[in-house]
Amino acid sequence: MTLNTWARTWETLLHAAISDEALWLAGHNDLSAGGLTHLTLFPGRISATATDRHHTTPAHPTITLPALTDHQITAWQAASPTCGHHQAVRTGKLPECLTNPDHTGGVPTQPTPEEITLSCDCGTSPCRHIAALTHAVTARLATYPTDFATLRGLPEHPTQPPATGKDQPVTTNRTTPGGKIHIPAHHAWAWYRECAEPPLLPTYTPELIDEPVPGLPAPAAPPAPAPDPEQVHALISDAASQARAHLRNATRLECAQHEDALRLATAVPGIRLPETAERLGIDIADLREQILACTPTRGGA
Repeated sequence: MTLNTWARTWETLLHAAISDEALWLAGHNDLSAGGLTHLTLFPGRISATATDRHHTTPAHPTITLPALTDHQITAWQAASPTCGHHQAVRTGKLPECLTNPDHTGGVPTQPTPEEITLSCDCGTSPCRHIAALTHAVTARLATYPTDFATLRGLPEHPTQPPATGKDQPVTTNRTTPGGKIHIPAHHAWAWYRECAEPPLLPTYTPELIDEPVPGLPAPAAPPAPAPDPEQVHALISDAASQARAHLRNATRLECAQHEDALRLATAVPGIRLPETAERLGIDIADLREQILACTPTRGGA
């Protein structure tokens, strides 16, 4: 996500106000997980409903900053009458030249970190909920920079999509034009470490049937030296039968190389016995005897 001047300014100011890297990262992770809803933006105030992965009770973080006075707004609008930023603001843009006091009549468009107040009903400030709200507003300003002017109390101009939502999570997934999501590796690792327990397994029992695995049409013959299609199908059938037995009867899945090799030698057609014997460290005669011993005896019809 590329940040414009106003999104970058907001991020820098709030980063300095929070001044805690662990909270900053936790807020980013909560936001990426969909933990922020009802983002509301008014002159001098931003609020939202936030949840994190460790608590079910929602919190309500709020960030306040001073809105410009009527006198400041008048001076701001009268400054640099020939500059093109006046027309740009009327069309929903916020040019970078407005960071220069000469273009705003000496009125500071950007607040100072000391003018920003952080509060949250979770009982701690700053907290991860405020950090999540900060990241959400950064993403909002990256798309709609004129919201920065709204925060400072400047008159509204052509409408934009509202900054309030009904139960839709606010996220900052970083995407490329191709649609692939990119998350920094250290963020993903930190999110993984915060997950104390794995997700619960489903409580229902799947319905299993004893029907044979249907034939799977192969789109094309695998390239050499891959197994033949019949061997691939036999391997799939063997894996399916083991999975079925595990799910139905809780049969343990053992990873014993010797036993697996013998079982597959009886199930997979055309398997190369010399290679199997070499891998197991036995001669072919012993391998044949062991295969014969574990081959089920078929009764007469």
